[in-house]
Parts: sequence; C-alpha cells; structure tokens
Amino acid sequence: MNPIKKPFKSYKGDGKFAYACYSLEDMDFVFPFLLKLNDNRYRIRYDEGVQDEVEVDALRKHNIKNCEVLLVFMSQKALSSIYFMKQLEMAQKLEITPYIIYLDHETTFAQGAQLFGEDVKGIRVDESDEETLMEVIEQLLVDCQEPEKVEERVYTYDELLDEVYPDQVNASKDTFVAATTQDSEKIKKSAAASASSAKIAKKEKRSQTGKSLFNAILVVGVLIGIAVLLYLFFGDQINEVLHPEEVVNYAPFTSAVKTAFISLIR
Repeated sequence: MNPIKKPFKSYKGDGKFAYACYSLEDMDFVFPFLLKLNDNRYRIRYDEGVQDEVEVDALRKHNIKNCEVLLVFMSQKALSSIYFMKQLEMAQKLEITPYIIYLDHETTFAQGAQLFGEDVKGIRVDESDEETLMEVIEQLLVDCQEPEKVEERVYTYDELLDEVYPDQVNASKDTFVAATTQDSEKIKKSAAASASSAKIAKKEKRSQTGKSLFNAILVVGVLIGIAVLLYLFFGDQINEVLHPEEVVNYAPFTSAVKTAFISLIR
C-alpha cells in the first residue's frame, strides 16, 4: 500500500473513538467526510495507509475491537479490495456490528446484511442529502466527541504494545511475543531500534568523554602556562624565597625569554 495524503492525524488518545473502514479507491468521498467530523471534534481513527501491511494488522484489529462505532464505507470498489475485506473479516470474528455508509447504488442493504446479519444498520449516500447524512452520523457518534481540542500523543514501542494488546499487561512479554511470528518480528525491529539507540548513546558518551579529557588537558595546559609566566617574571624572587642559601644568577636566561615572549605577544 502506498502512502497517501492524510486529511488529519488519526486519533491516538484515550477517549472513545470511531474507526473508519474504507477503500483508498473511495477516499475522494471518505476523506472530506472524515475531515468534517474531525473539525467538529469527533475522535476518528482510520487506516493511514502505512506501507508495511503486516505491521498494521494488529493495530487494525485493536481499533475494530475497541472502537465505540465502526464506520464502514461500503462500495463495489471497496468490496473488491483485499485490505477492506480483511478488516470486515476481523469485525465478523470479533462480532462487531458496524454502521454501514453505502456509497453507490450498486451496493445494496442486502450485501451488508449478508456480511453482518439482518440487524445491521446503515444509510445510503445516493439517497440522502449531505445535511441528513451528517445529522445521522453525528447522532451516532455523540459519545466520541471531545469537548476540547485533543493533544495527540506519540507512543513509545512499549506503550504501543500495551495499547495493541491490553490483555497482556501483566504477562511476560518474552513469553507472549514467542506466541506468534508477527509479534516476534515486531520485537526484532524494536530490538534493532534499541541497539541503534544504544550505539548512538555510546557514541555520544565517547564524545562527551573526549570533550571532558580535552577540557582537562586544556585546564592543565593553562595552569602550566601561568606557572611558566610567573617564573619568567618573578623567577629570581621565587628562587630567593625557596633557596635563600643558593646564589644562582638566572637573570640572563629569564631576561632573554622575557624579551622573546614580549616580542611574540606584540
């Protein structure tokens, strides 16, 4: 699946949300519709078109299982989409009854009933004006509305694992991950990311150590330089204090070095 231009960021907070199931072939209708709901502060999650289909299967299952309302945008194009049908199969297995929005006149209520039973509810776009459609959906999503703007979270891997698999909070992650190949692959990728982070941390630590060593050498160098300068200018006096009994004439040497130093700094 190729990346798509998203109408807004899929909701990732902790409140009640609606999950939209659709086909990319229908996004010209679906996205403006979802955008209107988002503008009215309804919490909407949807498949953002991630490239790696295997990685998002668990998230789709979680969203379908935990959504307050499953909105299914059904059309003939959608029914021919493998990804769309996989999500409907998940809903069937989880015994989640969706609310179906029929997008074209070829798609009938009978098709929805065939998939989810006679009690499944829905509305036809081609038989409803936009105002009626929005009123019906807004009434349906009343529990999914956020009174204030939601600040979206960025989940860490562990948080995401807990969100996707909430029943495994108290279980051993290693034992749980070993249960399926898909989860093992996720952990491998996480481990690779952790290893990469560790390498970066070690590199930064070495860099900091190098900087600290350089700073220490610089301080020692400055102190030695100060000591040399003090001795050049006050060597005779220092020597007299330290060795009052020894008479050593440093004047010629210190005078020459002092003259050279003054000439250098000028």
